Parts: sequence; structure tokens; C-alpha cells
Amino acid sequence: KQWYQRRVRGAQRNFYITGISLFLLIVLRTMLSRVSRIARLEANNEAIQKQAVSAGNMNKTLLEENSALKKSSEGKEDLLEEIKQMEELKDQVKAAERKAEQSKADAEAMRKQSENLTMEYDRLLIEHQKLQDTVMPTDKKDE
Repeated sequence: KQWYQRRVRGAQRNFYITGISLFLLIVLRTMLSRVSRIARLEANNEAIQKQAVSAGNMNKTLLEENSALKKSSEGKEDLLEEIKQMEELKDQVKAAERKAEQSKADAEAMRKQSENLTMEYDRLLIEHQKLQDTVMPTDKKDE
């Protein structure tokens, strides 16, 4: 009878360990996919920031050219066309800056989400260790 109870306890222990291992596998897989997504978002964010910086520099040079053109050729029709082009470029720069800000916000959100996931994973590891501690002493006493 004791032999049968030991086998049942061993089977139960193995069942719980397997279940917890599968759960941790799912958690790790989810964490890995989120970390890789964060890496892609950060790379995209850096590219957009570089683009925004170059657009800002371009905007400055265009503004300087615009002011120089205004001084040298007041009243010309070409100036009006260039001003229109300048305004279009300013709008493009603003759109690029908004895109960069959105990417920064997305990257920050993903970073916070990753931190929360890591904290949850640590909590689950502690809980898993507690469960193992409660299961293992029972098995050692029986054997």
C-alpha cells in the first residue's frame, strides 16, 4: 500500500513539475517575442530620429535660404514658388518630427511592458520555487 502511495505522489509531483515547466515555457516564449519586437521598434525609432534630425537641419538651411532670397529678390514670382515649396518642406519636417515622437512613445511603452513582464516572470519564478519547496520536503520524508 505504501509503495502505491509513493508512486501516486511521484506521479503527482511529476505532473505538477511538467505543468509548471510548460507554463514557464509559454512565459519565456512570450517574453522573447516581446523583447525582439522592442529591439525592432528601437531600431526603427533610431532611424526615424536620424531622419528627423536631418529634416530639421534641412529646414534650417531652407529657412536661411528663404530669408536670403527674400532680401535679394523681393517682389519676384519665383520667390512665391520657393516660399510655397518651403512651406511644403516645413510640413514634411513637422510630419517627420511627429512620427519620431510617436516612435519614441511606442518604444517607451514597449520598454515599460517588458519591465512589467520581467517583474511578473520573477514573481512566477518565486512562486514556482515555493511550490517546489512545499512538494519536495513531502517527498523526502516519504522516501
